Amino acid sequence: MLYKKLSFVSFIGSVFLPVRYVNAQYTVNGDVTCAAGLETCTITCSGKEQGAVNIFCNDATNCVFDCVDSKCTLNARIFAQNANTLTITSTGEQCMKNSQIDAGNAENVNIVVSGTETMKNSYINARNAQFLHIQVASGGEFGVGGQNGEDYNEMYVDCPRGSSYSGAYDAPCVLEMNGGTLTTTHIITDGGVPRDFEFIGGTESSELYLA
Repeated sequence: MLYKKLSFVSFIGSVFLPVRYVNAQYTVNGDVTCAAGLETCTITCSGKEQGAVNIFCNDATNCVFDCVDSKCTLNARIFAQNANTLTITSTGEQCMKNSQIDAGNAENVNIVVSGTETMKNSYINARNAQFLHIQVASGGEFGVGGQNGEDYNEMYVDCPRGSSYSGAYDAPCVLEMNGGTLTTTHIITDGGVPRDFEFIGGTESSELYLA
């Protein structure tokens, strides 16, 4: 389902200057592609399991994906494409397990994980992004997990390369533990720690492999 709120159109002399749509909201029911020219595209997955869906942000300035219910986008693929900012929140159990995230050329990629096994055995490709911040909150699980051949049995984070980031953190790729659980995770960087990757916080179980 799609809702659009139209913005005003500016007028200067004899020239009309169209302004972007302010916001569009989608509910996942199969593949989703954000309309062109959006300021903010919000996509929510709730209810029944959707399976291996594809999510395309198109050229939205802000692309927001919220995975709420259990296994809602298990095995999904998210493509930021030309979005400026990609924000992903995963709260449902196994909500984004076995998923692939392609951050495209996004300036900022923010991922918050707080559900049980919500993001395990996944691949996050932020190679061409400028900044990636992953937060694993209390109750959240990030890394390798699963059994019975159902999973990739690998967890990869491909950090930004050649980033011009100069913000508050020490590196353009940040994994921050805020009470969650971290299991085996492969971090791919050019320069390693501290130039390209920063790890913040403590966790009961942590196995990071830098490549």
